[in-house]
Amino acid sequence: MYSVEQIKKILVNSDHKKTIVLPEGEEPKIQEVANTLVKENISKVIMLFQKAESIPTTLDSKIEVIAIDELDKEPLIQKFMDLRKDKTNLEQATKLMGQANYIGAMLVKMEKADCMLCGITYTTADTIRPALQIIKTSPNVALAASVFIMNKGDENYFFTDCALNLKPTSQQLADIAKMTAKFAQSFDVKKPEVALLSYSTAGSGAGEDVVRVKEAVELLDSQTVDFNYAGEIQFDAAWDKEIRDKKFKGCKLTKQTPDVFVFPDINAGNIGYKIAQRMGGYEAIGPFILGFNKPVNDLSRGATLTDIMNTAIITIYQALEA
Repeated sequence: MYSVEQIKKILVNSDHKKTIVLPEGEEPKIQEVANTLVKENISKVIMLFQKAESIPTTLDSKIEVIAIDELDKEPLIQKFMDLRKDKTNLEQATKLMGQANYIGAMLVKMEKADCMLCGITYTTADTIRPALQIIKTSPNVALAASVFIMNKGDENYFFTDCALNLKPTSQQLADIAKMTAKFAQSFDVKKPEVALLSYSTAGSGAGEDVVRVKEAVELLDSQTVDFNYAGEIQFDAAWDKEIRDKKFKGCKLTKQTPDVFVFPDINAGNIGYKIAQRMGGYEAIGPFILGFNKPVNDLSRGATLTDIMNTAIITIYQALEA
């Protein structure tokens, strides 16, 4: 699997430089990341500032800077009203097109930028809502979903969905599995294997939540996919092939540990990735949002400079691979 450093080299060597929009221009960490992205020839950058007077002189001259207080917002307002139709009005559109998160999403929609990253000052909802309203989800998926890359040394696993969907339906779980397997493939994961998790393994338990995961597997069975998968399966059986061989006869998973873990709901996913972080010593990179027409990713408000840089690099790589 590609490391962040390998992805960075791919971006540096690419002849097709992508543009990332960073709506939180006032934030010093964002400014430092923006400078690094252009100085190291990783991508082009657009930064948004609420006021022209707040733009620092330390920014690299290659960065495109937009001051919202000086921006002609009429084209953005009209485009938003065209997109939202009867779901908005002029007053609401005018208000939203004065907000950096909405302007950033609109720049992506209008192909002025290829991707967006924010979240240092915005909540996850405030990052995702403009993307859902403006950029929208790809027509071949039922939803957007989040994924963390759990990294420790040479180990990398994809945990999904840990941050976005409360209780996915069977169809949504199947879509999440497919999107995350494709995401893993973009990182050069060979023949990804996917575990659809439950508190039951191969019929050992019962209940509505078990049925929901089993039906997701049945939906995958009815389709042609290019990855191995299994479920419903408990985490210990998914994680360890020796346990799996005892608990789940005939399981299609062949690797010692699969690459992708699909959690049945946000409770399990959120708790699971944080246990892996705190008790297992894994670094949680992300979350990355899958399913949008163009990449939009969310930062934790406590993100470090390294977190922001790594997430920016992968966001730009998603745009390159789109």
